[in-house]
Amino acid sequence: MDMAPVLTQMGILVFIMAVGFFCTKIGVTGPEFTRSGSKVVLNVLLVFTILDSVTSADMELSLADVGMDLAAYFAMVFISAALGLLIARLLGGRSDRRGISAFAVAFSNTVFVGFPVIESIYGAEGILIATLSNIPFNLLVYTMGVAMINGSTKGMSVKSALSAPLVATVIAVAFFMTGWKLPDPVVQCFDIIGSGTVPMSMLVVGASLGSISVKEALSDWRVYAVSLMRLVISPLIVWMVLRLFVHDEMLLGISMILASCPTAMIATALAIRAGRDEAYASQCIFVSTVLSAATMPLMIWLLL
Repeated sequence: MDMAPVLTQMGILVFIMAVGFFCTKIGVTGPEFTRSGSKVVLNVLLVFTILDSVTSADMELSLADVGMDLAAYFAMVFISAALGLLIARLLGGRSDRRGISAFAVAFSNTVFVGFPVIESIYGAEGILIATLSNIPFNLLVYTMGVAMINGSTKGMSVKSALSAPLVATVIAVAFFMTGWKLPDPVVQCFDIIGSGTVPMSMLVVGASLGSISVKEALSDWRVYAVSLMRLVISPLIVWMVLRLFVHDEMLLGISMILASCPTAMIATALAIRAGRDEAYASQCIFVSTVLSAATMPLMIWLLL
């Protein structure tokens, strides 16, 4: 694979993320921007990106294809979750951090980091396939993921999985499989609004990282162990397992990219809700996100 476009795209993403980071450091943005920006990305911009992928994608998608895609994504999360539970047991430490360590490996930042990279490599077709990952991600993060952080099944809620991107994914698949077409002016509106997903996502990630103490984030060796498992070991094992039953190179590549993303940003919010160590969750997000700028191109170069 020609790595020049990938490295260029990663450079652009890192630059936008750095802008968000320094905006927080100099006081231009704050926690309110991160909260409201995340809501805008997830509930507005991403919805239009997903719907726009239906009108832009030039491919066929059967019910069997959808089933295979979902099977691959469920397998990806379960493999990562098993590795997360393993690393949490090996690392030991405080009990309120073990579940966070497991979650940090199990669930990756697919939307804010994975989708922009996938779009740069595979275009609208890649986004259409990648959006199907919203279904297992939402179902598992609010059930298995919550149980990991809580240390029990308390707080699990399938209802919480019914997010705007999940609904948009179902609508997009229905439109694609039935061949329904939207008027051109509507398609253009979707494209214009959806084009804001990537820059806004990176600004939000950068702004979120800017609120974390860099010195504190870099001082805990366990965070590096979790990041190594999340960014390198997990995508390698996911790739090796999926190769056994996934024969579509695009699906395999997209699954590997999603598996190599840094820790999901929702880790901190769930830790706060559960009364766990939210600072440790933020550290895992910070270190894995920073390191992913180097590890994601490496994984793509090695495995695609």
